[in-house]
Amino acid sequence: MEGESSYVTIEIERLEREWIEMLQNVKPPEMDEIYMQSIYRVPQNIRQNNPKVYTPLIFTIGPYHHNSLETTKKLKLKYLKGFLNRTQLPMRVFVEKIKEMEERNIIRNCYADTIECNDNFLKMILVDACFIIELFLRSDRKSEWKEKDPLIQKPRMLGFIELDLLLLENQLPFCVLEQLYKLTGMNEKFLDITLNYFENRLFGNVRPRESPKHFTDLLRSSIISSSKLGLEKLERCNEVKHVYSASQLMEAGLAFEVSPYKSFIDLTYSKHGVLTMPILNIHDNTELLFRNMMAYEHCHLSSTNIITQYVVILAFLIDTEKDVNLLVEKKIIVNWTGDAKKVATMFNNLTSQLSIPDFNSHYFSICNSLNEFYENPGNKYKAIFIHEYFNTPWKIASTTAAIVLLLLTFIQTVCSIISVVQSKKS
Repeated sequence: MEGESSYVTIEIERLEREWIEMLQNVKPPEMDEIYMQSIYRVPQNIRQNNPKVYTPLIFTIGPYHHNSLETTKKLKLKYLKGFLNRTQLPMRVFVEKIKEMEERNIIRNCYADTIECNDNFLKMILVDACFIIELFLRSDRKSEWKEKDPLIQKPRMLGFIELDLLLLENQLPFCVLEQLYKLTGMNEKFLDITLNYFENRLFGNVRPRESPKHFTDLLRSSIISSSKLGLEKLERCNEVKHVYSASQLMEAGLAFEVSPYKSFIDLTYSKHGVLTMPILNIHDNTELLFRNMMAYEHCHLSSTNIITQYVVILAFLIDTEKDVNLLVEKKIIVNWTGDAKKVATMFNNLTSQLSIPDFNSHYFSICNSLNEFYENPGNKYKAIFIHEYFNTPWKIASTTAAIVLLLLTFIQTVCSIISVVQSKKS
């Protein structure tokens, strides 16, 4: 028994040493670190629905997809050399700045995954950041580089690069790009150069003037900053489990009108049964943009899920291609894909594997109003009557003529009765 007890003691001491060693370099979780996180791997349950829209096609940026596309490594190095030639600054200046940011945990803490900081990681940050800055500067002066840079001569490839740079997993912290750009002493702000580069991808006429966390955040911020309703500041209410489709609502008498607002999230509802929606342009890459913004909202601690809420409402309204065609007819959706079924399928799939969020008070009120409008039998009877008797010019004319005839007949009858009554009195 004594030998057994001694063995147990030795085993306990061994485990104690191992477990203490396991925690040697581990720090307790701190909220400051969590709030700095902004670049995430898309959760597997969300990714599996359409993994292609989260994966870079041509250029990998940052650690998550590093070295998965070897073919572009040489081009990145050429752009790095071009950037150093442009600035005439020694490499040491950039190395010191990156090392300084890393020592202050500015870079690693932006990534939700644990990143091992070594020479390869810091070299990747330098190469990717300088590639992006030089790409933006050359794109800003395309006419000067058209005859010198083969990449600038390939608009289709540039389009793919733009999309790659908007993927959530394919990001560098924006502050790193800004800090390296500031070293050059150039007059124009890096945010302005970034906005010019992504001008055709950003939504709305009002563009954010504050530095984003990264390019995916910039895309999302461009929508929110152009909103007139201040939806992000509204309190959350409850979950909405169902809204009737656009075609069902229209059959019940609801009217759809185009909103003058520029930001497509600015939906409004009138008590007179009118849903007003800003124009939404749908391209082949719309799903990619929506999915990455929604994944960011899903992962980011301090982010309101306003884009996800909007997409859920669209998914409610668009059940079939009939609903798409209705919204196209009302000029609310501009369908550049030319395929109504494809658009309906996209919205039906966008919210799969995502938990439906609690809606803000404005959206919550709209959804409830739409359901109440549809479920009010008076609205349906009114809609049926209008559809049966006033939906074409011929029906309007014939119905009006019938009403006038009935009215004249009624007046004639009344006059006859009055005449009979008067004659009896006399």
